[in-house]
Amino acid sequence: MSGAYDPHATGVYRRRIRLIAAPGTVRAALEDTAHAMRLVLHHDGARVTRIEPRFTRIPLTTCAGATEPLRALIGLPLASYPAKRLDALDPRLNCTHLYHLALLALAHASRSGTRQYDVAVPCDRSAPVWASLHRDGAIVHHWQIEGGGILAPAELAGRPVLQGFSRWAAAYFDAEAFEAAMVLHNGIFVSGAGHWETVTPRSLRAADYPELLGACFSYQPVRVQDGIYFPDSPRDTTAPDVPLLADFE
Repeated sequence: MSGAYDPHATGVYRRRIRLIAAPGTVRAALEDTAHAMRLVLHHDGARVTRIEPRFTRIPLTTCAGATEPLRALIGLPLASYPAKRLDALDPRLNCTHLYHLALLALAHASRSGTRQYDVAVPCDRSAPVWASLHRDGAIVHHWQIEGGGILAPAELAGRPVLQGFSRWAAAYFDAEAFEAAMVLHNGIFVSGAGHWETVTPRSLRAADYPELLGACFSYQPVRVQDGIYFPDSPRDTTAPDVPLLADFE
């Protein structure tokens, strides 16, 4: 998230995730305003046997190294999207987005066929906005949000949408709805990057954003001094027909 904070940024943050299951494998891909990544998860029907992650567009020069810590997934059992952090995998030591994509692939390994998630969140947060999550073209979650909380629908009003989200969501939703809710939650969290002006950046150095120290792989103290933002990494995803994952079938 490089650049000067702009609470009145215009446009729409969009994220698309596609999961494709075949015998013994799940191919997964994610693309949004600032990222594009792929992985292939191999399994024997019970456990992960191999994982092949790959970045195709990254915000920081150091992000590419985040493929290595994800290999801690090897040997873990196939399971639905977890309600709490896996003991074997600390998300802060991983690329946040690749980590979540791997958890979705892990869950999809027990299913068949293709699943697609689409997230849309307006960037201007000067007033309440509606954030949406579609699964295979059908809307699953549609929340009005303001700050860190949900305003509507009425049954979710007052619930946190950022900090503390997974604790209540895991108890409230069934497994399928919880997985979809986590996709939307993560999209809302990352959509904050749409508030950062990237045309005239305040700084392209990761180390100049101490508020993010320790948050993810690139912001670990051991490498934060090496991270440089790619100014041409962000894409405008405002148009509803923006071609996300056009090369992934």
